[in-house]
Amino acid sequence: MSKPTDLGLPTRLFSHEHRVHFGDSDAARIVYTPRFLEYAMEALEIFMADIIGFDWYHMNVAHGFGTPFVKVEMEMLAPLRPGDRVCVHVFVDKVGNSSLHFSTRGLRHDGELCFSTRFVCVVADQDAGKSIPIPAPMRARLDAYRSLCLEYAS
Repeated sequence: MSKPTDLGLPTRLFSHEHRVHFGDSDAARIVYTPRFLEYAMEALEIFMADIIGFDWYHMNVAHGFGTPFVKVEMEMLAPLRPGDRVCVHVFVDKVGNSSLHFSTRGLRHDGELCFSTRFVCVVADQDAGKSIPIPAPMRARLDAYRSLCLEYAS
């Protein structure tokens, strides 16, 4: 994993492609509901590691802080089936003092929007169990990415 100081500031929006597997489906032959959240969380985890430079495991183990989620919302808009590919786009909606607001959009390979999510997490000290300000290197990268998201939205 790269250190945040080794990475330049983000210059493009992040997306992660996921192939839907047979084991992701239910008896209705469509993706089982909780998998949509797994796809979004997978994209967020890779985003944090590759774009922000703080993967969740090392953040907790090596740095002593984490980003527990305090709110999750999901809307399913179209089905996914085994064999489909879904591209999950990650957006930073807000960077607070200790809170982070993310959203994702999952588009099927044909361009149809299949799901959207919203997440709020709080940067928290592991030992104290209390929120802490977002570390400066993380904040700089999140703010830069948030600017890209605003440019994309306009």
